[in-house]
Amino acid sequence: MADLTALKEKRLNYVKAQAERIAEYMVRKGLTTDTEATCGSSNWDVELHNAMPDIARELDAMGIRTTSKVNFGVTDWTFTVK
Repeated sequence: MADLTALKEKRLNYVKAQAERIAEYMVRKGLTTDTEATCGSSNWDVELHNAMPDIARELDAMGIRTTSKVNFGVTDWTFTVK
């Protein structure tokens, strides 16, 4: 069986970096709510789209609640400071 440790570590680092990016943006702009759209299509950031459930859990631990809804194949993620 393949050693997946490096892939897991890369994914964890990506998730943490994206959660920090979102939180820092909200702080810098003074926002209590923000929205970001993702999609699984090739012309979108597919890695971000696939990682968003994990990023949402990371943001929750930081005190930012995340909700989502899908419109025409695009997922709108809403971040709200608790």
